[in-house]
Amino acid sequence: MEKYRFLEHTADALFQAFGKDFRELLENSAEAMCSAMYNLEKVQGKERVEVKARGESKEELLHNFLETVLFEVQAMGLIFSKFKVVELDEERGSLKAELLGEKIDEGKHELKADIKAVTWHSFFVKKEGDKWVSQVLVDI
Repeated sequence: MEKYRFLEHTADALFQAFGKDFRELLENSAEAMCSAMYNLEKVQGKERVEVKARGESKEELLHNFLETVLFEVQAMGLIFSKFKVVELDEERGSLKAELLGEKIDEGKHELKADIKAVTWHSFFVKKEGDKWVSQVLVDI
C-alpha cells in the first residue's frame, strides 16, 4: 500500500495519506506533510522529540498532530524523517509520538516549500474498506 500521494492544486499542497489503521494513517500523514517541505532522504534521525496532541474527533486529532509537527519545524528549527505514534487513545482523542530528525541545515537539506498552516479546507479522515485515508490541504 502506498503511504501517500500528492494531488493537483493550484497554489497550495494537497495530499492524501493512507494507513492499515488509524495509527499508521497519523504517521504517514505527518511524513507526507514534511515531504512537501523538504527532502526526507537527506534528514538523519540525530534528535528525538516527543510531541502530544489531543482532539475530540479523529479529524481534529490528526489536524492538531500535524499542527504540532509543523510547530516543531517552524519554531524549533528541526526537520524530521521518522514519525512513530507510541501511544494512541482513540476514545480520549489523545496521542504521543516520537519524531526523529535534526536541525535544519540549508547547506545539507533540500528545502522545498514553507508551510504556513494546516487548513480545514477539503480535510477528511475516513475508513475505506480495509484502509484509512486522510486528505489534507496545507497553506504554502
